[in-house]
Amino acid sequence: HLDSPEFLEAVAQDERSYRPELFTLAISRLNKALIKTANEIEIFEQFSEKVKKCFDEKISMDLEFDDIPDEYKDPLMSTVMKDPVTLPSGVIMDRHIIERHLLNSSTDPFNRQPLTS
Repeated sequence: HLDSPEFLEAVAQDERSYRPELFTLAISRLNKALIKTANEIEIFEQFSEKVKKCFDEKISMDLEFDDIPDEYKDPLMSTVMKDPVTLPSGVIMDRHIIERHLLNSSTDPFNRQPLTS
């Protein structure tokens, strides 16, 4: 679903593993190994360009808001919170970041106590 705006943004927002050079390397290997058709590779290249643009916009926004007070920043990623939620520990963080954390661990990232829904 490379045409999904939500997927595109999720890839661009993944600060722990998104790197533009990985897309370049993947495209190179797809071309070399002939794993996909030329049309499929072109679609992937277009997706890569869109992700890069979204990522660059995010970085630019982060730089613009670099001097905002810490209470508006997510405590784990230091990004501007768009949908703040309060954890049982009292820590406020961005919803998408805690959701991503919960994919790997069902604990509060600040005190390691179990989180329940």
